[in-house]
Amino acid sequence: MAELQAMSSPTMTGTDASEQEAIIKIEHLVVRYKQLTAVNDISLEIREGECFGLLGPNGAGKTSTLSVVEGIVKPAEGCVTVGGYDIVHQSAAAKRLMGVQLQTSAYFPDLTAVELLQLIASFYEIFPSRKQAIAQLDRFELGEKANAKVSQLSGGQQQRLSLALALANDPKIVLLDEPTAGLDPQARRSVWQSIRRLKAEGRTVILTTHYIEEAELLSQRVGVIDHGQIIALGTPQALIDQLGESSTLSAALDLSPEQLAEIQTFPGVTKISYEDGRLSAQTTQSIETLIALQQFAIRIGQPIRDVNIRQPNLEDVFITLTGRAIRD
Repeated sequence: MAELQAMSSPTMTGTDASEQEAIIKIEHLVVRYKQLTAVNDISLEIREGECFGLLGPNGAGKTSTLSVVEGIVKPAEGCVTVGGYDIVHQSAAAKRLMGVQLQTSAYFPDLTAVELLQLIASFYEIFPSRKQAIAQLDRFELGEKANAKVSQLSGGQQQRLSLALALANDPKIVLLDEPTAGLDPQARRSVWQSIRRLKAEGRTVILTTHYIEEAELLSQRVGVIDHGQIIALGTPQALIDQLGESSTLSAALDLSPEQLAEIQTFPGVTKISYEDGRLSAQTTQSIETLIALQQFAIRIGQPIRDVNIRQPNLEDVFITLTGRAIRD
């Protein structure tokens, strides 16, 4: 774990993102709810035009951080600027730059999608025609649902509608709080495609998520957050590369504590975990580890089931830093 401690400071590699100006600056942010410290001294800079992912388990402080940026929650300490405007003292100017999709939203269920879009736009003193509103819905594959009531839309359609509403004021910055939480894989990928379009338009996108794949596929940089602190920051690949030449071998078999201790001594094994009858071993010699495990299983009379070897991802980064899986 020692070799990963440096990841708590910003890491940038490759792209021209490092040359872009910061459009959001978070400095020594602290958020408290009575006795609970939800965000504990976070400092971040979000660059203009990038997609930044805030990755961590539920309760890590992701939504609280985003809520301060959105101007919904006031910080206990620290400051946040959006486009150069202080979010507390110049909130109106800062909010004009942002479009927001909250983690949970309550819309008027009896309004149609096009009526809701026109209503939300009017809050910004923007009054699109019906044709213009339907064109906006079309961007999110909702044109055919323009006359459908919000209550009649599926979960995935409602999430895409939330994205359309977040763009009602044509913002430079789009804040997405767990945009695909609770969606099935197909609906999730549809929302991902909509987010990619936002990136292609040059908008700055900040999304919170606890989905590893989502953070890796969409984010140019990722801040890994746990217990209210940023524990790793950089491009997904840069963070993964710091794990070294490591793979994860997993298999289903029944093991005693003594047998687990023996597996820890197999060639290349650096770390193991065992949960619900499934072994997970980080190894720098995946083939040699697999051979040793097969010989071991034959010796103890245990069949190996569902063997899998995969390359490291951001969850391995989180496990290495915290000792537990992000889903926890």
